[in-house]
Amino acid sequence: MTAAAASNETNTSQREVWRDLLRDHFVSLDVDVERDYGSFDGAVHSSFLGHLQVSGVRSVDQDVIRTKELLRCDGERYFQVCLVRRGEARATQDGHEATLRPGDFVIYETERPFHWALRSDAASPYWDLAVFTWPRDTIQLSDSESVSLTCRTLDGGSGITGVLSRMLTDVLVAKPTVSEAGALRIADEIGDLVATIATETHGLGEGTDRHASLLRRIDTYIDEHLGDPDMSPERVAQAHFVSTRQLQRMFARRGQTVSQVIRRQRLERCRRDLLTRRGGDATLTEICVRWGFTDLAVFSRAFRETYGTSPTAYRTRARA
Repeated sequence: MTAAAASNETNTSQREVWRDLLRDHFVSLDVDVERDYGSFDGAVHSSFLGHLQVSGVRSVDQDVIRTKELLRCDGERYFQVCLVRRGEARATQDGHEATLRPGDFVIYETERPFHWALRSDAASPYWDLAVFTWPRDTIQLSDSESVSLTCRTLDGGSGITGVLSRMLTDVLVAKPTVSEAGALRIADEIGDLVATIATETHGLGEGTDRHASLLRRIDTYIDEHLGDPDMSPERVAQAHFVSTRQLQRMFARRGQTVSQVIRRQRLERCRRDLLTRRGGDATLTEICVRWGFTDLAVFSRAFRETYGTSPTAYRTRARA
């Protein structure tokens, strides 16, 4: 994915270029244009709000497919929200199918196959989408929770999902200018809001899980103590008056272990420091210690396993 801070807009009138254009902005995709247009047209423009990529996509009728084979072409995982601004779309992933009209939106992920059928309406030959893309590790949903939520229609015309639809549209249109630190916080909060509203809308919220309130407190505790190298599942359990075994069972429902969550969040904080002024000229050792790692070699190995590159190379690429 193109990691540019400024707006990045590209148009093409060549169908053979369109697939490459989508790959440059998102991930590797197959494209099947529905009929033979005399003159093809497609456009993508993207900008960044912290680690959130905000994109507008417009083109003619087509199917966009992420096959099992294409999953091997990309090294990073992304969590995405797609909102229809014009036309109609049908999205399929994880055994769910959603039909979307203007204002409606869904969440989906790039690490599993999906299929989009995109069609224009009678008033225009083009459909128009807003696509919001986060690194998957920045979203506080387990894999099992995400699979339950993908490609389920979120109504853009009413209720709290309608409020979120309008807010997302405004983020695309307004292109807010904020500080670097502010952009990171806003990107996180929009991601958390999407996950929360999708969870509540499709019946996976507190009403269906008696541990939900406790889990939220535990998540907050972990987030606030990431810099403590002594934080462990045992410490977390003691702070919330539950046994370590009970704590692990609660996290197992989300398809995670407590240690995995702690490590993932520490790595994400380190990654952000490598990108922002807060990291500045701090050494890798200073950054990893700031977020609870006590051994630079362990940190570097975990970072490479998660992001596919070393912390040094990641920082160099980001600055370039």
